[in-house]
Amino acid sequence: MTAIIVLLISVCGFALAQPDRTAKEGDVSPGFSITSDRGVRISPASSGGGILVLNFWETSCVPCVKELPSLAGFARAFRKEHVVVVAVSSDEDAGKYRRFLRDHKVALETYRDPDRGISRSFGTSMFPETYIIQNGRIIRKVVGAIDWMSEDITSFIRARVAAVPRRPTRH
Repeated sequence: MTAIIVLLISVCGFALAQPDRTAKEGDVSPGFSITSDRGVRISPASSGGGILVLNFWETSCVPCVKELPSLAGFARAFRKEHVVVVAVSSDEDAGKYRRFLRDHKVALETYRDPDRGISRSFGTSMFPETYIIQNGRIIRKVVGAIDWMSEDITSFIRARVAAVPRRPTRH
């Protein structure tokens, strides 16, 4: 019995001593570069001051599936504002993933990350989990499904977009 207690204390102490590797608001985004299913190259640096919304999900996650239409609507609403939304799926089965996209008519930039390398670099532990990145920094982290068209999110994004200096247009 004493040995079990000592083992539990050792394991708990080891777990507590481990540094928290989850990406947080204000952190520099972990580096990554992906090409979406439609051929769009995406990285934290590629937004050029715009906003990158990186959503981690999978087809077997019920809250993820419920959130996708809202996320797609958000992507459409902010496309002209230089907001790029990419849904990164952790699905291992490529066929299941492609059928899901087709059957649900997913209208987002999507990418499949079957080994979870990108989500792991962010310390993602549950799905859905979303990181809003601007100028290479995480400006907001969302754990769980939300309504992407809510006043809270849309006003936050509008304020961040308004703060980005615009290049003059040529006539």
